[in-house]
Amino acid sequence: MPKQLKLIPENCIGCKSCELACSLKNDGELNPSLSRINVITFKEGGYSLPYHFLSTCRQCADAPCMTSCPVDAISQINDSTKKISIDLEICIGCGKCVTACPFGVMFFDKAGKKPFKCELCDGNPACVDICPVEAIVFRNQRYYYAKKDDLNMRGYKFMSDKNRKNIKKQTSN
Repeated sequence: MPKQLKLIPENCIGCKSCELACSLKNDGELNPSLSRINVITFKEGGYSLPYHFLSTCRQCADAPCMTSCPVDAISQINDSTKKISIDLEICIGCGKCVTACPFGVMFFDKAGKKPFKCELCDGNPACVDICPVEAIVFRNQRYYYAKKDDLNMRGYKFMSDKNRKNIKKQTSN
């Protein structure tokens, strides 16, 4: 079983420290828009308490982003994590991987004209280290598959729609 992120939204308090730790470790700046993990807060129904939805790359065994890449720039790394990785030297910046990700967790850097996603911080995820309530843990677990039922979750639909709109704007300029 690969070692991957386990997201536990019911533990999340919405502090978004995971987003800041991620952008700092990966890009050297505190910028949530560069984060590879997102916390989306929903307020629904008659309850005033928010629900925090955590979203990041699932490192899918059947990764739609990988199969959509026309130049094979995305591959599964054969290590303990089995993470899905982007080779930016090969990537042509077409954005097909962004639109293919059913979870909306493949992002596009407009300035660099390249996609980016969680690559597990080379086995030491910053989001796990900083989370004060263990809403994100790094552990061995079964492979994740992009299951149709999961795609109906409101948070995934929100992220997927948002990224599809953004990639159209960014690649058309």
